[in-house]
Amino acid sequence: MRALKRMLRGPEGGLAPGQELGQNQRQYRLWKENPGLMEIAIHLGAHLTDEDRLIRCLMRNRAALAEHGINIPGTSRYRTLLRRTAHEMREFPTDGDTQEALLDSLITEDSVERVVFSSDSFLSNHRWAIGKGKIYPDATAKVTNMRRLFPDAQVEFFIAIRNPATFLPALVEQAGADGYEQLLGGTDPLVLRWSETLARIQEGAPDCRLRVWCDEDTPLLWPEVLRAVSGHPDDMVLDGVFDWYRGFVTQDGLRRMEAWLADHPPMTDLQRRKVLSAFLDKFAQPEKLEVTAALPGWEEDHADILSELYAQDVDLIAQLPGVEFLEP
Repeated sequence: MRALKRMLRGPEGGLAPGQELGQNQRQYRLWKENPGLMEIAIHLGAHLTDEDRLIRCLMRNRAALAEHGINIPGTSRYRTLLRRTAHEMREFPTDGDTQEALLDSLITEDSVERVVFSSDSFLSNHRWAIGKGKIYPDATAKVTNMRRLFPDAQVEFFIAIRNPATFLPALVEQAGADGYEQLLGGTDPLVLRWSETLARIQEGAPDCRLRVWCDEDTPLLWPEVLRAVSGHPDDMVLDGVFDWYRGFVTQDGLRRMEAWLADHPPMTDLQRRKVLSAFLDKFAQPEKLEVTAALPGWEEDHADILSELYAQDVDLIAQLPGVEFLEP
């Protein structure tokens, strides 16, 4: 606990100088009565799949979600803190007091039942996302350390995966001038498999739920993804939920889609997907979704081969025991 106290008093911690842990008198009523009721949802990215659109939407609805016991802390309060604390506490024993101290520094509301954290850097900085012939080579240790911070909570992990044919070029571009050598030097892209990464995440936190979806399916699944991560009621419609579609759906199409769904609320997720699919087919702007699928040294059919391998990998992921796969 002394080690954790020192960390939380750091420049990026949640406690003011001189403040003692537990000094505030907030009462997490349901959690205090039964710590096992506290749910921690951790959105892991991946890089270049979400770019904070999920957490921005949830933060926009923070007050409404709080009415359902769902807390959405500001990202500046926890991103560096959680990564640093998970790393520095890896050699220290953790218990319910660790969890209480950490959450007490982050949560401002009472009667919290679920907390949502999101960062595409929880598994790695983007420059280290590929290595040792793997996607997120340190995923097992990162997830293990993160889970140890909340030993008395029900922890769930969420991650979107992306076709390596577009994921790798996008990572290289983001990494800058030496991105190719940094990320793929010595790595054959054809050996990279998301299923292997997910298996290592499960290994790092075998008692936690792991929910996965393909980034390519997000347009049809977006409202469901938001609900899965936040845990809000099925009949709750988040403000700004359709902002995700801005930029690749025409303004007129987006206006019509929002109006139709407001006037004809879908009874099931399947119905909503059908409506979204119909509007996207008619009003999407494919040129806005085009991405580079080539890297130095790739043959003309390299991207096609990677895409086929990805499709086979997705089929395998859908059958992995313990993985909850969201799909249209």
